[in-house]
Amino acid sequence: MTVRDALTMTVSRLRERGNDSPEYEARLMFEGLFGLDRFRMTEERDRELCHEEEETLLSAIERRGRGEPLQYILGKWEFMGGEYLVGRGVLIPRDDTEVCVRECIEEIRGIKNPKVLELCSGSGIIAITLSELVRGCTVIAIEKESKAYEYLEKNIACHGAAGVRALQGDIFLCYDKFEDESFDALISNPPYIEREVIPTLQREVQFEPETALDGGTDGLDFYRCIAEKWAVKLRSGGTISLEIGESQAQAVTKLLRAQGFCNIRTVKDIQCLDRVIIGTKR
Repeated sequence: MTVRDALTMTVSRLRERGNDSPEYEARLMFEGLFGLDRFRMTEERDRELCHEEEETLLSAIERRGRGEPLQYILGKWEFMGGEYLVGRGVLIPRDDTEVCVRECIEEIRGIKNPKVLELCSGSGIIAITLSELVRGCTVIAIEKESKAYEYLEKNIACHGAAGVRALQGDIFLCYDKFEDESFDALISNPPYIEREVIPTLQREVQFEPETALDGGTDGLDFYRCIAEKWAVKLRSGGTISLEIGESQAQAVTKLLRAQGFCNIRTVKDIQCLDRVIIGTKR
């Protein structure tokens, strides 16, 4: 089977399985699995795939047909210009998180050698991006789950992110290991989906770790912990940046106000949905 025939077959099979973007995903598969971008696809369109390539492609199509996220199949995904390793056990990077990262960058850019605390780090996309885009920035990235922590460490190594220090810990328990008023910024994209809603989410999301989604009965468990146990780790004038669910702005704002935060504002994502809460420690 030639490259051209394989691409046609891939598009057809993805479409048969109800894929909404078969051409786009087929292109991503060929680039991610075989390094064949549009230019190389044209150059090699008449090349015969070897047996191993055919097996790899058929396996990828089958996995995608079962609903497994394309990101897991490829084993990597892009975030803000950087490529990150991902797979079962770690939350997939999403464009929405870019809003949180960019807002945090604007808040700390004028600080000399800012020290940042990231909670629920997952694959490390936030911590690594901050360390790369803000001069002199150091980040302590905390992640509880072992599988996600493996990806955090791998991504730090792959990016050579010397400014990021990974720590494995439960944010509900390890807050007393850090000195109060010792960070310039705190950032987090914590689990925030209401527990009873998780089974209703789309098929692809069901492949992601429930521990990275489950925010408790009302979706606010992690925000309560952050506000009550971690806010004191910020210096006066320090910034907190939290990604939130679209209906959680009012509740999270109330939690932060109760801990003495001021200048609290909500930032919307590209779909004009509430996505980030920013606040300043008095």
